[in-house]
Amino acid sequence: MDTKSYRQAIIQATKFLLSQQGDDGSLKPVEHGVGTVYKVPFALSTMGQFDRAARLCAYLLENVMDEEGDLVGHFSRSPLHKHYYLVSNAWITAGAQRLGQFGLSLRAVDFIGSLQHPESGGFFTAGPAASIDGEQDMLSTATCGLALLYCGRLDEAQQAGDYLKALWDRQPAGSARLYTRTKGKDLVTEIEDEEALQSVLIVGKPGQAYHIPALAAGFLAKLSEATGSGEYLETAQKLVNFLDGCGADRYQSETSGFFGWAAAILYAGSGNQNYRRIAAAIADGLTQSQLANGSWLKASMGEDLTSDVIDGTAEGIICLTQILEGLCCGE
Repeated sequence: MDTKSYRQAIIQATKFLLSQQGDDGSLKPVEHGVGTVYKVPFALSTMGQFDRAARLCAYLLENVMDEEGDLVGHFSRSPLHKHYYLVSNAWITAGAQRLGQFGLSLRAVDFIGSLQHPESGGFFTAGPAASIDGEQDMLSTATCGLALLYCGRLDEAQQAGDYLKALWDRQPAGSARLYTRTKGKDLVTEIEDEEALQSVLIVGKPGQAYHIPALAAGFLAKLSEATGSGEYLETAQKLVNFLDGCGADRYQSETSGFFGWAAAILYAGSGNQNYRRIAAAIADGLTQSQLANGSWLKASMGEDLTSDVIDGTAEGIICLTQILEGLCCGE
């Protein structure tokens, strides 16, 4: 573990992000829409880049946000951001709230809140295109829950936490699989091959979407801090423990960053050395995979697009800063 190298990596990544910003506040490639920028406000907020972040938020308000608070303007979404409709909205909301850009965050969080299932507390995967009996999922609910928590919408954040806890509790007893989607009150366990990567994780298998349960674990740990609920914390720990039984690449994969983020949050709260070990191993992996110009090639929701570089770099900043914070607080 070399915290100096983590700090240097964060600084280099921030320099790269700033070099990609245009005079109007947008980031290149603009034509990939919110998929390019959705983690950038959050990343810039962690580095105190308030002027650059304000320019980006102004661009989003003027060109991307509609009257309902949705982010639809200027350019269409890439396929993955259409499928997980609310994930990009949630990250922009959380980042804008951290920056004090309330004209953006409070309108955006109202839109997000309108797409929470009134009974389960989960968030509709398809966003505004979903029907009341549409699928909900772990990734959408975790990121939307985090946005709600940052915006002080504690009741709704708890409903999201309750959904994630119930989702864990519904997993087959003794199963080596973790299913991430529900329809109605049922787990979705019959999965097409093309949906498998985002829909189920399997103990011991490499090359998986580690970020999905990791984001759920990190959100639940933060929600436990806000509410004092041991049940949310216990579920967060179980999710991290499950992840630590996954593939040998769980610390070095392009989807590993948020696993380190979640482990660092748990370490800060408990001092448990196993969480420290996980967080440091993932931070080491992130610094080793960073390119010479400060960027990362792809993030956890990468789609083999040029915008993945901006997304991966913003995600690297978010994960490394949280890991550093957690490691320092847990000592």
